[in-house]
Amino acid sequence: MTAALAPVAPPHLPRQLATATVLVVAVHALLLLGLPRLRQATLNSIDTGTFITRRIAPPAPMAPAPAAEPEAAPPPRPEPVAKPVKPKPATPVRKAVAKSTPPVHTQPAPTQAAAPAGATEPSLLTEKPTGLGSFGGGVPQPIVPPLPADGIGPALALAHTLGSEVPVRVPRAAELGFQLKSQLGGQVMTGSATLQWRQDGQWYEGRLNLYNPKTSARTIVATGLIAPQGLLPVRLQTQLPSEQGIRFDYDSGQVAFSASGAESPLVAGMQDRLSVMFQLGALLAGDPERYPVGTAISLPAAFERGEGTWRFAVEADEDIPALGKSVPTVHLIHVPFDERSARIELWLGRTLDYLPVRLRTTEPNGDTIEYTLLTAWAQPTPTAPAAPKP
Repeated sequence: MTAALAPVAPPHLPRQLATATVLVVAVHALLLLGLPRLRQATLNSIDTGTFITRRIAPPAPMAPAPAAEPEAAPPPRPEPVAKPVKPKPATPVRKAVAKSTPPVHTQPAPTQAAAPAGATEPSLLTEKPTGLGSFGGGVPQPIVPPLPADGIGPALALAHTLGSEVPVRVPRAAELGFQLKSQLGGQVMTGSATLQWRQDGQWYEGRLNLYNPKTSARTIVATGLIAPQGLLPVRLQTQLPSEQGIRFDYDSGQVAFSASGAESPLVAGMQDRLSVMFQLGALLAGDPERYPVGTAISLPAAFERGEGTWRFAVEADEDIPALGKSVPTVHLIHVPFDERSARIELWLGRTLDYLPVRLRTTEPNGDTIEYTLLTAWAQPTPTAPAAPKP
């Protein structure tokens, strides 16, 4: 009976039931949510499914992205090409600098030309070792001005008439020791001599101390003013049994000789017999190339008893043994116009600020006195106030 009441469902019945079920759910949702919300919910469910699908799919096209990065590496390749191009603009820059260099060097050229010929070699003037004494007691004592302040102007004005085209370089303060050898009346004697030279840029002082057993001590002192043209002597004093000297009076324009009592006109550039050595050295140091072999340097002279002319001929250079080495020197010879005057020879050291390395005087009767350098010491430069302008 029970079996008879359970009929078998036809094959198409499940599909109909599923469709009816969906319709019921849709109607029920329509009643609860309304048509717009139903549409939005349906679209949202569709979009969500689509979004999930698209997120899974992109990995395939994104994978090549890293491969695109190496393609950006080629930009550094132009760098090697740009490097060779850089020297090309640099070349004109160097040329422009080279063109502007000569005018810069032409300004100090006079100073370079004024440097001593031996300036590239070490100077033979070295500091004196302690304990050996020193000129001025080792302290740069000031030089006592030989002229009052109001007497400087006339002296500089007279020197100015010489012009300023001839460069000079006055040697630094120094103390030189010499061996003295003389032949007087056929008798040979030896002794010593010290040449002390100081200058402070305004004043100068030279002191020659001589000694030999026969004539004992003798001192010659020269003092004066320094101008752009070189040395302007003011006084020469010779200490003998009776002191003799020469006075240069720039105010009156006269030179007074105490040995003869005579006076002579004071000529611009006039030098006494001690100052002339330093003036010659200053001229040669100022421009060595200006005085080749065969040149004659003429200067007005103030001798012991009157005026005259110094005329020194430039001879070939000689190397003189001194200071334990061979010293290059300029050889100068003064042949006097007066047969009663002495012949003077000077050897000025190119590496010694053109100070004397050897000095020889030959009298008309044949007597000779020769000085040969033994020591050379640089000395402290004395201090002095600036020279007042004329």
